[in-house]
Amino acid sequence: MAKLMLGFVLVLGIIVSQGVTASAQTSVVGYWKTGGLGLINEVNTVTGQTKNNRGRTFSYKFAEDGTYTFVGYMESTMFGCTTGLYNEVNGRYMVEGTTIFLNPSRDLWRNMYSCFPNSNRSATKTPTKKSLEFGFKTDQYGKDFICLSDAGVETCYRREKE
Repeated sequence: MAKLMLGFVLVLGIIVSQGVTASAQTSVVGYWKTGGLGLINEVNTVTGQTKNNRGRTFSYKFAEDGTYTFVGYMESTMFGCTTGLYNEVNGRYMVEGTTIFLNPSRDLWRNMYSCFPNSNRSATKTPTKKSLEFGFKTDQYGKDFICLSDAGVETCYRREKE
């Protein structure tokens, strides 16, 4: 009887563990975004226009076909000059348990300088594979978040409509 019960528990455990993996793969599908703005505005002394002096936005899009896109953009303005840094990574992903394995095929970077446009740069870097631990959270407003941990640093992204 004990052997029969142990066999039942093992089979049930295998079925449940496979279901978790499959649901984890589909649960990451979607568009996830985070970002923010600084609290200080910069005033252009020539035009009189105000502009936030810094901001950032980062997003992941995980598609059902196993492809993903990461986009990151940071911008800072000082003394009327704006510096921007843009990164776009495309590739394939796979989910195992609570880990997302990223296999990028392209890693594009752009640096932009409004006061020194001759210094603008664009480069495609050698893609680097990485893995991210993930989990899900819901805020007090019922919004869904995916929290990704990269080398022990956790960043949470809110599910967005495209």
